[in-house]
Amino acid sequence: MSPALFAMSELSKIVQRCNPDFDSARAISWQVEGPVAESWQQWLKTLFEPLLLPHLLRVLDFSARQSAREIILLDAALNRNMEPWPRQHSIDAGRLLLQQSAPRGERLMVRLQEAIQTGTAFGHFATVYGVRCGAFSIPVRTALLGYLVQELSVGALDETDQVKLLEASVGSVNDFLRISSNGSSEGLRFHG
Repeated sequence: MSPALFAMSELSKIVQRCNPDFDSARAISWQVEGPVAESWQQWLKTLFEPLLLPHLLRVLDFSARQSAREIILLDAALNRNMEPWPRQHSIDAGRLLLQQSAPRGERLMVRLQEAIQTGTAFGHFATVYGVRCGAFSIPVRTALLGYLVQELSVGALDETDQVKLLEASVGSVNDFLRISSNGSSEGLRFHG
């Protein structure tokens, strides 16, 4: 097994832990338009890197601090900044993920669910997934790459294509983490 396939296998285990009923046929926020590789690069540049990547890092950071208020505010901000199609699919996928049982004693998930019921939060997939990764103590880089694996499984059906597209995405995640690790997220474990 190649190192890339091994990494994909390990990330799939993380996905299974944080999203046990993951449905690879259900879009999260990436809508394939045109050739898959070009569509993926476009999604990375227009949605993942500017919006979802910083959002996930902040949610993971606030999850480590048990800061529900900030996570709820982040979810509302993400909702305002997303285009209609990815916004609705992200909410649908997030609410599906909310139906999964949380680890015993996980209070952040309960507070997030209450905020969704009152209309203060929306339950975007990136928010719910980030809180679940925090509950399972998943390292940041692993959580971010696990998120990408879930997005990829919808549009890149072939495992070889998924691995290639994930490999092409790792650099932007690593660069972002390198820039972000200058003291802004001291309590987070970046690698696992």
